[in-house]
Amino acid sequence: MVDNHHKDIRQIVQKITLICLSDEFLLLKKELEFLYVRSGSEHASELAFQDALYSMIAQEEIDLDRLRAN
Repeated sequence: MVDNHHKDIRQIVQKITLICLSDEFLLLKKELEFLYVRSGSEHASELAFQDALYSMIAQEEIDLDRLRAN
C-alpha cells in the first residue's frame, strides 16, 4: 500500500511531466534560452529550463508546501 506522501509526490511528478511536455513550456524555454545565450550566460540551456519550469509551476499553483509538511 502506498501512503499519502507517495501519492502526493506522484501527482506532482505527473503535473510536472505534463508541463515539461507542453508546447507552452517548450516555447518559453526556447525563448529564454535564446535570450540567455544572447546575453552571454554560461549555462543558458539549464537556466532556461529551470526558469521556464519555475514559471509554469507558479502558474499552475502546484502545492509543493503540502509535501514539505509530511
